[in-house]
Amino acid sequence: MFVEPRSAAPGAVLRWSRQAIELLVRGLGFWSVLSLLMCLWMFLAHRLPLLSGILALVSLLSCMLIAAHLDRRGRITLGEVLEMLRTHSRAILPFAALITLVGGLIWMLFLAKPGVAWWNIFYTERNSVEVLSANGFIALRQIFVYSAFALGLSYFGLNIPGLTSFFQFLGMTLLDLPFRDAWRRGATGQIRNLGPMLGVALLFMVLPAAFALVLPPLVPVLYAFFGALGYVAFREIFLGIGENQPRETASIVQSSPLSSRA
Repeated sequence: MFVEPRSAAPGAVLRWSRQAIELLVRGLGFWSVLSLLMCLWMFLAHRLPLLSGILALVSLLSCMLIAAHLDRRGRITLGEVLEMLRTHSRAILPFAALITLVGGLIWMLFLAKPGVAWWNIFYTERNSVEVLSANGFIALRQIFVYSAFALGLSYFGLNIPGLTSFFQFLGMTLLDLPFRDAWRRGATGQIRNLGPMLGVALLFMVLPAAFALVLPPLVPVLYAFFGALGYVAFREIFLGIGENQPRETASIVQSSPLSSRA
């Protein structure tokens, strides 16, 4: 399938953010609970960095697919989520594992501080939480700081030079592109929209840190927001669709450019 990425219209980051929030509102309660469960699993696994990284990426990639479903149909049920994840599990899990393993290798070879053992990518007691603080707000920070940190790092995992690009996963799942073809098309789309994509990168760096410090219970909502943001950006650049489908229309539409894929 040949897809030529387009240049987004001016004001892309603000427009994508608005559209992402609109999709987020459509499935806020259900979506937030799913993301919350993943964040809690990340906290429980915070001594296992590779597992935490995989969980963060699986959560973010799943949120992208949920956003596509909400845009097309206007609503989503638990059964539909489970079926969607089952259908795309062969793309989600290997992609998340590949990024995490390569990221761990890059850290081990180039970024680890002197004296830090290489096996820390598998298990570490550094910065671990033994006992939650008696202060409720600080305890929430302790719980959600790991998932916030992992979310910020996920952007870099989705942009490993020569291996991954930000839109690659959606190209593989929504357009049925092969791995390398999806990487090339995704990278081309990013280059043609360098300004907006730098804005998206800035959001990935700033919002998780800010929410972990000020609004830690809302970190799970950020996963849904960034999943929706990635989807709406992909939709405009690769499908030429610049707005969300109206909810009342989405609920009765039987087919779309994404039909049978998300």
